[in-house]
Amino acid sequence: MIPPRLLPLTVTKVRPAQTTDRYGSPVYDYGAAASRTSIAAWIDQDSASEDTPNGRDLIIGGWKLITNHTDLDPLDRIEWADSVYELDGPAWPVYTPAGLHHLEAKLRRVEG
Repeated sequence: MIPPRLLPLTVTKVRPAQTTDRYGSPVYDYGAAASRTSIAAWIDQDSASEDTPNGRDLIIGGWKLITNHTDLDPLDRIEWADSVYELDGPAWPVYTPAGLHHLEAKLRRVEG
């Protein structure tokens, strides 16, 4: 496990409530019905690129979440510093010879 002093951020993991629409398709609610859990973590930017389609400046950033919290689902979102991030695929465990060390997950910022 990562020592707590190296995970100085408290972020909120948001697990959506799931219902179904009239066609039987899943509907995910990240609002008041969702469960929220505070977890210790570190968030770091792991990539940035600049794209200029049609003369517009667009900056795209990739982020990485590092945590000892082992219950992360690909549908979870992370709230931190007035921003919302969604997991970009499943989190992956990082092992040492002694066993599970921590989890890492790629994040992308949710706009709007």
